[in-house]
Amino acid sequence: MPSTSEPEKYSIEEMMERLQSRTGDEIVHPEGELVSRADGSQAIKVRKRKRRTSQPHKQDLAQTRRARVIQVSASLILLFGAILGCGIAIVYANSAPFRDGLVKKINVITGAEVELNQFRMTPSRANAGQLVLSWPEGNVIKSLNSRGFSAEIAPSSFFGKSMEGEYVTTPEATLTLRNPDFGKPARFSKHTEVSGTIDFGAYSTPNLHVIFGESTAVLGRIDKAEASFLVRNPSGRPQLLLNRGDITIPGWPNLKIDRSHIEFRGSELDIIGLRLRHENDSQGALELSGTLSPYNSNQASTLAVQMQAFPIAGIAGPEWGRLFNGKIDTTSSPQSNFLSITPSPSPESNLMISFSNSLATSFRVTGFPFLFALSQLLNDKWFERPVFESDVSGIIRRQHGNVRFEDLNFISKGRMSLRGNISMGEDRKLSGNLEVGVAEGMISDSNLKLNAMFGPVNDGFRWMSLTISGTGTTPTDNFRELFDAAVSKPTPPKTGNIPSFEELTTPGKDQ
Repeated sequence: MPSTSEPEKYSIEEMMERLQSRTGDEIVHPEGELVSRADGSQAIKVRKRKRRTSQPHKQDLAQTRRARVIQVSASLILLFGAILGCGIAIVYANSAPFRDGLVKKINVITGAEVELNQFRMTPSRANAGQLVLSWPEGNVIKSLNSRGFSAEIAPSSFFGKSMEGEYVTTPEATLTLRNPDFGKPARFSKHTEVSGTIDFGAYSTPNLHVIFGESTAVLGRIDKAEASFLVRNPSGRPQLLLNRGDITIPGWPNLKIDRSHIEFRGSELDIIGLRLRHENDSQGALELSGTLSPYNSNQASTLAVQMQAFPIAGIAGPEWGRLFNGKIDTTSSPQSNFLSITPSPSPESNLMISFSNSLATSFRVTGFPFLFALSQLLNDKWFERPVFESDVSGIIRRQHGNVRFEDLNFISKGRMSLRGNISMGEDRKLSGNLEVGVAEGMISDSNLKLNAMFGPVNDGFRWMSLTISGTGTTPTDNFRELFDAAVSKPTPPKTGNIPSFEELTTPGKDQ
């Protein structure tokens, strides 16, 4: 096979011919020129491009980088400035001048002397260990003692102009009220002008104690009430809401606040609704509503009273609960169902309600000696603790520590009826009269003394009048005296001698 290798040496003419023969074999490539080397291999020859002096995309990238550096630097400067400003503001807010300015604002707004202890500010809250406000003798409020408070505040509060936020809370507060001295000022005016103000939407505490009267003569108190005071309710008035809480009034039963809604209108209080419950009952309710004028000592403020299934012991007292046991409702009456309060130096209150027994509940009378005597004489245990299912009505009055039941009318058809008036004074002594009616058919002609004690038939009952005395815990009546003095029939009973009262009323003795 002939060798295809090329000779090692070429003459100048041969080299020129060879180059000319390969010119037609060159191929143009999109990215360059395809050429053949001397050894027969091929390659793409790319022309070198000249570097341009102006490159727009790199200039834009550089400008973007410079802008970002400037933004980051500015942000850091602002951040450090804000941190420094906050630090300065916090230091100032915890300084004596800031605290003194806050005390002046409270004084101007409330008109009270201010004692502020352990006050401190954080970036989001204002706190204090104790806040005490005291008013002069012409104000119905004597003092407000708050065991510390905590308030969420707006950032503008740090500049000292105004203290602003949503609400203020305190774990416990005591409010003391008194009868104002109308000849003395109601406000302290140490500072007439002050820059800025205090603006919070609400004040609340889970434990509010309200004391009515001076420490030496407490007229009543509320303990452990959950309270919320709104500076402006939807109608634009200050509003006080109370929930829970125990009410203690000397001479009154212990009551509990279920809920209340009170609005302030100038110097008057509009009690939209105050619902009370007895301490041992969670079903019945006593509701008060009306307007109180604590600064008008010459006029009684009258509140409407409504009761529903309320224990009679809860309005009359525990002693009465031993005599009359049941739940009552108020009945409509044009001159009843009210509580009047006169805010004089010696405050007076007068309660009057017309009542009937609550539906679906029974009303029981117990404790009077004549009931046990009748149960023995009539041989009927029902009379010892008579139950009146319906037809129970009367009036309850409370005034100056005295409780009086008037126009009582209890009827149990076919058995018994009670009518009359009974009262109990501050000394817990009973006085009054009861008309006792027993169904005509239950008084046997054979019991001569009992037959002689009761009068003729009226409204289906034979009646006798008893005088009530004793105390609320040990009531007495004159049934025994009337029994012993009863005139016997001419013909003695077949059983022989008439038994004594002791024999008739001793448990276990047969008649």
